[in-house]
Amino acid sequence: MAMIDVKSAVRIAVDYMHGLNEFLPTYELRLEETELSEDGGYWYITLSFPESIGVFEKRAFKIFKIDTETGQVLSMKVRMPAAA
Repeated sequence: MAMIDVKSAVRIAVDYMHGLNEFLPTYELRLEETELSEDGGYWYITLSFPESIGVFEKRAFKIFKIDTETGQVLSMKVRMPAAA
């Protein structure tokens, strides 16, 4: 079976987010990071979206683990940005 490429993995993650639009904001999605696991079995795709806290706005980050053979989203996790 052929491995899905990074562009396909990003589309899968974005489509998955849009499918959750009643639970999570899906406007102004940004691609932040892509990474292929060392064994080539998974894509890790990080997307961000704006999150308002009072008068301040920051970005929230989600990491999607996508199977490279099936294109199935296996997990979605919160990614905490590193402290500056």
